[in-house]
Amino acid sequence: MTLNINNQEDIFSRLKNLDKDATPQWGLMTPQHIVEHLAFSVAISSGKGPQHLYSQQEVADAIKQKIIYTDAELTPGVKNPILGDELPALVHKDMQAAIENLKAELDYFEEYFNTNPQAKTTQPRMGLMDKTEWITLHNKHFTHHFKQYNLV
Repeated sequence: MTLNINNQEDIFSRLKNLDKDATPQWGLMTPQHIVEHLAFSVAISSGKGPQHLYSQQEVADAIKQKIIYTDAELTPGVKNPILGDELPALVHKDMQAAIENLKAELDYFEEYFNTNPQAKTTQPRMGLMDKTEWITLHNKHFTHHFKQYNLV
């Protein structure tokens, strides 16, 4: 099952079941880190905090082809070039504030692409992506992290 970011009711009802002290099946991120990480990736897709491509275009194209245009799932433990080896400091005072920010970023994503339907923004490993490609990635990314905490 793959989540759908356009079904916010489902996304946020699942997050209600996420205990702030839950232990992940893999990785180091806490539940609040995951929520903040997802919000950050949605913000990037909406053109906030413009990114640059971290690999050669040919490599980016191959990753994009595999992730966006196949049924491949995201692999646990894949390194994100934006993230370091240490957990980043939490941005929000608590889990509820992080969830509210995620909702605001999802709403802004929809508004941004409705206002700028031809926009393409840079995904750090895959290069320029349009709204449809970002939705595919976000659906897989949310599913990946929700599986990490048994929410899917």
